[in-house]
Amino acid sequence: MSSNENREEFLKKLALFPIFKGTQGYQLEQVVKSSWLIKYKAGDVIFEPNDYSNAFYLILSGVVRLQIHAHKALELGPGRYFGEYSLIEKRQHNTHAQAIADTELLIIPSDIFNNLLQQSLPFSNNLLKTLVKRLKSKERLEYALIEKNNKINQQNQKILEQNESIRESIEYAGIIQRNLLPSEKLLKLKFESCFLIFQPYQKVSGDFYWFAQRYNEYCLAIADCTGHGVPAGLISILGITYLNEIVNSMQDPNPGKILSTLNKKIKQAFSSSDERFQGHHSMDIALICINFETLTLRYAGANLPAFIARDKKIMELPPVKNSLGSVFSNTEFITETIKLLPNDRIYLFTDGIIDQLGGDELLRFGYARFKNMLESICFENIYKQKRLILSTYFDWKGSNPQLDDVTVFGLEV
Repeated sequence: MSSNENREEFLKKLALFPIFKGTQGYQLEQVVKSSWLIKYKAGDVIFEPNDYSNAFYLILSGVVRLQIHAHKALELGPGRYFGEYSLIEKRQHNTHAQAIADTELLIIPSDIFNNLLQQSLPFSNNLLKTLVKRLKSKERLEYALIEKNNKINQQNQKILEQNESIRESIEYAGIIQRNLLPSEKLLKLKFESCFLIFQPYQKVSGDFYWFAQRYNEYCLAIADCTGHGVPAGLISILGITYLNEIVNSMQDPNPGKILSTLNKKIKQAFSSSDERFQGHHSMDIALICINFETLTLRYAGANLPAFIARDKKIMELPPVKNSLGSVFSNTEFITETIKLLPNDRIYLFTDGIIDQLGGDELLRFGYARFKNMLESICFENIYKQKRLILSTYFDWKGSNPQLDDVTVFGLEV
């Protein structure tokens, strides 16, 4: 890129923009090296609907107007950014972007943006903060709409616009959430013999799974957040963000200490919530850390157990009977250490399958039936197990609607 500014001064200036707060110097160097500075005059079109999406745009000076649809437009100034939605969703633009004053943009190519999203925790967290604020406001809006239901006929057009705004935020949250989840390809690379079942109930999942490697230990969590939609999506995104921060700050990824810290952070995040919504912000989670060199597993859980199958028998690692973030929870979580044996199978899961209604008498699948199912298939090839679990679930559910997010993870030592 070319610029009249001194390179070092430009880097310092760039580091002050909120989106780059905390980003490493070498990563900013890569941004500067690979991006372009382009000036637009007032009235110039930056892109139009259906144009190919290939860059992330940061406004250095001036004002840009984004025409989202006939009745909705945004005007963005210095430090604001746009284009991330199309990049993350890997589709063409559906908005019209135009400079309404003389404007200078830093245009970051898609590959550099994707590298930042995957490799720079501060960058992804800063992107998430905007989303979290948006989700909080939409959550409050949903409750407000319910309370004012008797005025719907008088405010029909306004509510339609508000619902459209909520829908857009839910879709955006789902896209960000999916990009924060580790890919199944990465999990198979790290664990070799494993499977993942992840079937959200809505576009934004209340379930999430998380992975991190800390020295010789592989850490994996499966979590179930309260509710569905916007509230659950907000908590799941906070959970992923907090887990990254906590583990990156620890020399020893001790599951009990991780959950104790996560519990405090979630409670603090929602400490100012309206009393009506207390209890709406909680998380059940099972977290394991495995050292394959010493064949040691460490576990801690809040309302979600871990199963270890050995010699066709299921050994259960019981959780603390408290959700993270609960107003009643001041629990310090304890780490349980297990010595693994070759060919042990480990399972983490949420209650999506367990709570599913089905069968001839429309009953819950149930915890005992789920445990017996795993016990009957645990000796099978790990990939065949996934097929057997899914076929059992769908046979049980039949034509009945899915009631909850479904997540199951299994691996073979």
